[in-house]
Amino acid sequence: MTSSPSRLIIRMPNWLGDCVMSAPMICAIKKSRPDVSVSLMIKSGMAGLGAIIPGVDDVIKLEGDSASAINAVRQARYDTALILPNSFRSAWEMWRAGVPVRAGYASDFRSVLLTHRVKRPEPHSMHMSDYYLRVAQAVFPEITIGPVSLTIPSSALQRSYELLPKTARPLVGLGFGATYGHAKMWAKDRYAELIGRLAERADVVLLGAESDREMEREIMTLADSKAISLVGKTDLATLAAVMSRLSLYVTNDTGPMHISAGLGAPTIAIFGPTSPEETKPLGANVTVIRHKADCAPCFKRECPTDHRCMTAVSVDEIVETARSLSF
Repeated sequence: MTSSPSRLIIRMPNWLGDCVMSAPMICAIKKSRPDVSVSLMIKSGMAGLGAIIPGVDDVIKLEGDSASAINAVRQARYDTALILPNSFRSAWEMWRAGVPVRAGYASDFRSVLLTHRVKRPEPHSMHMSDYYLRVAQAVFPEITIGPVSLTIPSSALQRSYELLPKTARPLVGLGFGATYGHAKMWAKDRYAELIGRLAERADVVLLGAESDREMEREIMTLADSKAISLVGKTDLATLAAVMSRLSLYVTNDTGPMHISAGLGAPTIAIFGPTSPEETKPLGANVTVIRHKADCAPCFKRECPTDHRCMTAVSVDEIVETARSLSF
């Protein structure tokens, strides 16, 4: 068992937002121990985060049954692993790869696979950035987290200039999707109305993944004003580059909102069934809009009642909030 880590592999979470919320911990490790090589084992679709999170030296893509990723970790001879997901499989992957020091939360019958077992806090009791920090402190007890500024590769910035129009008007991005489920989504007719309200003084840009195309078409059909759609046209680095050029980003509780906040872009985040105390974007320019219903936070993917936590958020409120941000 190594006493001084030098080659660190971090088994990243399975959701984009959670990955970005681990960035403060990653940066803290690199700040405290610049001699430590930091690599991420991450789902291939999110591998682009390695280029925008400061302090990351390498990325191992996690695909399929994870056999190739496990083999890559084994060959690279990492001495320490931080295992951020709570699953048995993620701990097994690092044990199977032969990493000598394996730190993670003691859960899901996997304690036997860990050398550094961290007691899990009460569910929903802290922000996810602190949740991941606790795992890292099992190996790096001296670290503390602070603000993080994500970085933009020059190639991605150039691509953003190709995608966005040349205009003197402000650019406002809308993040209308939510991978986790429909309960987190503000209504498409309200996004359509918001496009019209914002288009009076800005160019509106729709941002999302390929899976958001159906809702994109519905919003564009309902909207009276035109919007620029980059839905399905950006990888993560290019998405970050686009966001770095926005005057405002309005979004559901989604993974990309954490990228926007990490870039310092003014961000309005609409929360309903989830808890901002746990997943609020970290950044000085973030405004959370939330009308807490008596049943919230429920953390459900689909609302079983009337979706009151989201329908309580009006277009007028979003517009007024945007104005208060000097937009």
